[in-house]
Amino acid sequence: MWPRFYKSDLPIIAHYLGSLVLLMGCVMLIPLLVGCAMQEWAIVSHYVVGLGIALVVGSLLRLCKISPTLLNRRQAIAITGLAWMVCALIGSVPLWLSGMFDSYLDSFFESVSGLTSTGMTMIRDVDHLSTADSMWRFSLQFLGGQGVVVIALSLGLFTKGGTSFYDAEGRNEHILPNIKNTAQFIWQFSSLVILAGTVIMALVMLFKGMEPARSLFHGLWITVGSYDTGGFSPQSSSMMYYHSWVLELIAMLFMLMGAVNFTLYARVWKGSWRELLTDIETRTLAIWIVLLLVIFVAALNAGEYLNGYTSLVRRGVFTIVSAATNAGYQVLTTNQMLNMLTSGAFFMIAVAMVMGGSAGSTSGGIKALRVGIIAKGIAAKIKGVLAPESARITTSYNHAGRQLLSNDMLSAAMVIAALYVISYLLGTLIGIAYGYEAIPATFESIAAASNAGLSAGIATPDAPVVLKIVYIMQMWMGRLEFLTLLALFASFFASFKPRPKAARWQR
Repeated sequence: MWPRFYKSDLPIIAHYLGSLVLLMGCVMLIPLLVGCAMQEWAIVSHYVVGLGIALVVGSLLRLCKISPTLLNRRQAIAITGLAWMVCALIGSVPLWLSGMFDSYLDSFFESVSGLTSTGMTMIRDVDHLSTADSMWRFSLQFLGGQGVVVIALSLGLFTKGGTSFYDAEGRNEHILPNIKNTAQFIWQFSSLVILAGTVIMALVMLFKGMEPARSLFHGLWITVGSYDTGGFSPQSSSMMYYHSWVLELIAMLFMLMGAVNFTLYARVWKGSWRELLTDIETRTLAIWIVLLLVIFVAALNAGEYLNGYTSLVRRGVFTIVSAATNAGYQVLTTNQMLNMLTSGAFFMIAVAMVMGGSAGSTSGGIKALRVGIIAKGIAAKIKGVLAPESARITTSYNHAGRQLLSNDMLSAAMVIAALYVISYLLGTLIGIAYGYEAIPATFESIAAASNAGLSAGIATPDAPVVLKIVYIMQMWMGRLEFLTLLALFASFFASFKPRPKAARWQR
């Protein structure tokens, strides 16, 4: 029998969603203060309105249950799953008021894209976006990259059922014994990395002649977009705007850092440097990127574009690293990818987005850990076929210590991988149904579900409304790795199934 929601669950769920809405209101103070500093008074009013709505809605939701009891797993899953959409709805208010979007759906798409650290955009004129609005877009990416619930846990907003919240957000590795300390480590470590990246990139931009204030903002935004593997850019031409191989190299470094598991960072912080080389995730990711580069370069050489040594190294390596880490930054325009690359090279960029980075990182996709476990499982099955019947085959791998591969681990990895593939296929079929070519439709579907952000030119303001909604759903489900939302949907629909009279909506 499927678990279901009861009437008593609703006030508790509303209370915690209210806490997250209030958190979104607090985060809006960042662009509000930036707007004041830059004297963008009309834009400041948008964030005053957004902050006011967040305070009212958040307070009303919290009043639904003054003193919530200890949360159960079902309630935690509901809160985590709904949090991303509720926060995106609140976050889209100042974006819609900016006048840069054709519809409220487009501003909501932008908000979801930011929070899920995807990077697809519906803004027609990114180059003329205000400083405050740009700061809000990158604030959404930082919040989403670390995890909305992780930030809330680190601030002590979810004192009851913290482990259930953490696990439901697609994170199942506890870096430190205390869940609150684990959450604090994640965002504090990320803040230090982003601070260092901002200083480095701002200095490079300053050296290239950019104004001090502008270099500081752009340095911050590109660092956030790279490390949180989000891909939002303050310029429509992405990394091509800066014409700097040095910035591209630094951005690649932060993309790779963002694709590494936070658990591994914690162990390295404690002195276990060796694990960087022996962990199954870093090895799988390294093998994957090298393999992609070899095939991508071979495909490029088969064409007439980007077959020079400099172009192959600079643009080829950056494109594959950006796609493989799901960062989504570009050194090739959409037109160049579609019309100047060979179809094989373009398809390889799509393939690069499938796996993503490590589990427990800011990256999306199936994850290197699952791909590594599946590869180990296949090798174990082959060994089992070749070994005598009396032999007992055991397989181990290194990930936060030596681990034995179990059937449960293997089946869990294969289920998540299968769900991603199903999502890619469904998104592709819907894109094809709307008249788009198969390869671009596949590319766009993978980019949305893997939270990669690269685009084949389909996810634009002119895209069909249904297709925009499909991509929103893919970004949402891909960020939470499907199971949380599928469990939420199953429990929701089970709640309407007829049941004994004594059990109806009341325990």
